[in-house]
Amino acid sequence: MTTVLFIHAHPDDESIMTGGTMAALAARGASVVLVTATRGEGGEVIGETHAHLFGDRPGLAEHRERELAEATSALGVSDSYFLGEERTVAGTQLPPRRFEDSGMEWGADGHAVAPAHMPPEALCSATVSEVADYVGAAIRQVRPDLVVTYGPGGGYGHPDHVRCYEATQVALTRLGAGAPPVVYAEVPPEVSIDAFDPQAPGFDLTGFGAATTVPSVPAEYPVAVAQDVSEFVGAKAMAMAAHATQITVAGEFFALSNDVGQKILDTEYFTAPGYSGPVLGDLLEYAQEHQAEVHVESGATDVAAAQGTTGGGVAGASEDANASANGDSGNRSAGRWVADTIHTVLVAVLVCLVGTLQHLNASAINLSGQAIIVPWGLALAVAMLIASTWHIAVSHRSTLLVVVHGVVISIGSFILGQRGFLPGQDLLITNFYRSVVWLFAPMVIAGIMAFTLPSLKTQPPVVRKEKDETGS
Repeated sequence: MTTVLFIHAHPDDESIMTGGTMAALAARGASVVLVTATRGEGGEVIGETHAHLFGDRPGLAEHRERELAEATSALGVSDSYFLGEERTVAGTQLPPRRFEDSGMEWGADGHAVAPAHMPPEALCSATVSEVADYVGAAIRQVRPDLVVTYGPGGGYGHPDHVRCYEATQVALTRLGAGAPPVVYAEVPPEVSIDAFDPQAPGFDLTGFGAATTVPSVPAEYPVAVAQDVSEFVGAKAMAMAAHATQITVAGEFFALSNDVGQKILDTEYFTAPGYSGPVLGDLLEYAQEHQAEVHVESGATDVAAAQGTTGGGVAGASEDANASANGDSGNRSAGRWVADTIHTVLVAVLVCLVGTLQHLNASAINLSGQAIIVPWGLALAVAMLIASTWHIAVSHRSTLLVVVHGVVISIGSFILGQRGFLPGQDLLITNFYRSVVWLFAPMVIAGIMAFTLPSLKTQPPVVRKEKDETGS
């Protein structure tokens, strides 16, 4: 079994940056292990429900631990550690240690920087060497075939992200020739810009604000892997929605405490220093190929065996993923949008036909001499409607498609009730309450689900927005 170790700074980073890849690897039988450096004590809090946690570092940390557990469950993570916890230092001379969220401020260049004041236990209050000691201990404990962390810029400059990168580099250097390969989760600038596009279909339904700037730090290294995670966007969205104090998910979009909307990426990118090969569509394939290079160049008898792993991976990148890496991701996304829309309309037409034919069926029950009409046909039709709406919502994570589904059913049912159709008015009779319910139920149910499903809900208010932070 191939083991991939993800090293992130705060709860929610794993879902936003690499959630789709983690779910994809888990689904293919890999062991996915997460090490989170801090518990996000310094994060802001979204919504009045959790407002009492703002400023309560221990309370927020405890709550975000639970959010992380829910998110990792949705992604299929095999094991999850916090940096410095006792399990990660077992067998070493390092004492267990708890690293805290350093917080951040916005620098003059528009990127995040370390704040002027940090708690003594903050990740960035420790030296790179100290943090590297604990990262190295975790790597030895997990014995991964591949390590994934941030690039040198930390995504948008967050000091804790940068410290994770620095410490991982030092830890891997200390391991020498037996060190596993490493890649960095980084988003190409053009992809970042596109993700914040307020003109994207469905963005106007989210209630999110449009970005005025995109605070991403350009990647220093070439893209080695463009992992197509479109099949796992649903799991990724559910994991992100689990971090309710930090993220609001609405269909295919999400926002952090700054209320700025951005697309949930369906391709996740990983860079590597000095990489000159073709861009792969499979992270496991990269791990295999890189380990093979280490074996030849180092002369080691078996690098994977020295680490206690089999080094097995699944090769064969998909054509779609390679097309994405070569700049065709926009066309692929458009094609998927068309396919999702066709699927939604076909489901709606089927529900419309069956529901319209079914909804007027009823039975009369004699209760104490009084006839009681039981509208079992309407009950079945509405149950089918709820199931189909839920199916569209969780399959496509799109508020727009949920609305399209409801509109098609309502309009189709109305048309079937016109005299021009045979049997026409016998299918839907507008002066029957059952027909009235059936006409309006699709839109009512679509609206209810848009406000209640975790990944299709509207955005709650932000408790505080002093720093306009984009993630911690």
